[in-house]
Amino acid sequence: MMRIISISLASLVATSLLAESKSEMSIYSPNGKRDPFQGPSSAARDISSVGSPLEKYTLDQFELKAILKGPRSNQILVQDPTGASHILTEGATLGRGNATISRILDTEVIFTERRYNYLGTESIAEKVLSISKEPASEK
Repeated sequence: MMRIISISLASLVATSLLAESKSEMSIYSPNGKRDPFQGPSSAARDISSVGSPLEKYTLDQFELKAILKGPRSNQILVQDPTGASHILTEGATLGRGNATISRILDTEVIFTERRYNYLGTESIAEKVLSISKEPASEK
């Protein structure tokens, strides 16, 4: 008989503790908080909503074909994966990450790309595209 009383007394104490903790619990509200399944910035866009053909592909998918030297400014000729060619100057953006053309050198182009980590902290990365060396065809 003693055992049954002690078990029911323990369950009574546990039930009262559970009732106290429920009254002190707060309810989570997602209002004003970012979605944890979305990126920290609105820079991530759907590919179908891209406006320019230069924004459809990543920077690595473009191929630098030529560097055009001019009296006022230099330009570059890039080719996208579909084979279309585009002429760009310094300051223009290219690729999904909106990489900006920082410098046009003799044989390569330096791009600056702003990136955001999962906390939303911005970092700047430089990428270099060089002119592809194709072997000369023999005749």
